[in-house]
Amino acid sequence: MGAGQMEGDPRWRCDTGSACRTGGLRRRCPGDRRRICPMRVLQVSDGYPPATGGTERVVEALSHGLAARGHRVAVATLGRPDAPDTEVTETGVEIHRIDGVTRWLRRFASDPGHLFHPTFPDPLLVRHLQKLVDDFCPDIVHAHGWILNSCLGLRLSGAAMVTTLHDYGLRCANKTLISFDRLEDPCAGPSLGRCLACTRDHYGTLKGTALALGLRDSWRQLDKVSLFFPISEAVEVAGLAGVRAERVCRIPSFVDDAVFDEARLTPRPSFLPNGPFVAFVGALGDHKGLGLAVAAHQRMRAAVPLVVIGSERADTQKYVGTPTRPVRTLTRIPHPEIMATFAAAAVAVVPSRWQEPLGLVAVEAMAAGTPVVATRVGALPEVVEHGKTGLIVPPNDPSALAAALDEMVGDPRRAESYGACGSVKAHDYCASVVVPKFIAAYRRALDGPQVDQRGRSRTSPTA
Repeated sequence: MGAGQMEGDPRWRCDTGSACRTGGLRRRCPGDRRRICPMRVLQVSDGYPPATGGTERVVEALSHGLAARGHRVAVATLGRPDAPDTEVTETGVEIHRIDGVTRWLRRFASDPGHLFHPTFPDPLLVRHLQKLVDDFCPDIVHAHGWILNSCLGLRLSGAAMVTTLHDYGLRCANKTLISFDRLEDPCAGPSLGRCLACTRDHYGTLKGTALALGLRDSWRQLDKVSLFFPISEAVEVAGLAGVRAERVCRIPSFVDDAVFDEARLTPRPSFLPNGPFVAFVGALGDHKGLGLAVAAHQRMRAAVPLVVIGSERADTQKYVGTPTRPVRTLTRIPHPEIMATFAAAAVAVVPSRWQEPLGLVAVEAMAAGTPVVATRVGALPEVVEHGKTGLIVPPNDPSALAAALDEMVGDPRRAESYGACGSVKAHDYCASVVVPKFIAAYRRALDGPQVDQRGRSRTSPTA
């Protein structure tokens, strides 16, 4: 059968890793056409909107970005009582919310609205995923989060499995690389005894032991993954030690290109103070350094307001500041107004205390043309270039943070220069730049070594 016959026969799909509907056979597009043919991509994620969170937003944006470029996209995610089991978006993305045995574990979730797959495979979920794979015939299965552990049990015929590391969850059952929830004490690396003690302290004995042992067991199955996509160098170093370089492709999380217009065109929100101010945006918790930001703000020489925007958590504290240095806290602010807040601010502060895997809030501030002062943790020094797009200060040091903020507030010309450079760099983290990187990586995975049903590469690239 020639290429023209394949295109004319509805039993064949002429896309990368094409599959014959009859008999379950798989064929490849002939010659170089594999590099231009559309693919079928199955995104498999712990969560998906209406679940809120950075990973959920990125998976949604990636799915729509792929569909807009002509690829057929389906999403498999954990079922939710507040969302339909199946739906198709306006861009043609098929969403399948499926349940497994883990649905009975929801009552143990610390946040029932933000569910996670455990670190071990869910046999019922594997069965449902396998049916979806058999029906959809994906070329790429792209896992996000611990649901990878159920994906590792799938039988894939000619498809490639890839996974994005959005955090440190591939090696850390707490996903944070923080020992015993002490933010000032980054983990030195995984070891069974240390991980068991830490996860038991974090989750409780039963849940912590199960998650730590499940994660350790999953490491033995990672040969089934063709490519790993860490979102930053920090995540790559922490999560993929010992994995061959040809199996690693660093691709960052990204923001919508619309953020630039949101910052430029959205009117200045009425809730903002007059004159210069410092902006903090993020989860209102200690891991994001809100308390550190408030302490630094009170130490600043410049008497300017601190505007705080974010989502409240169980550990959120109330800060009001002083009459000369007020702290104004707002929640449920629409995203265009957040971007307008960044654009109006003298400086954005990103004082994270945990090992930030990337820091998209810093990217959004830079997209608005605002200089950023951030702490030297995780990937923040990769995003914010010290002395070019902002300033990097030591973590947990309110005096150093205050001094850096004063530098930006007190030198508008320098702040403007940093902001302009930051706006240029922010384009590296835009959908229009990053989505094509995923497409190229998918094709690379399909062109790479084939993996047998036991997950062993025929050219044996070991993790």
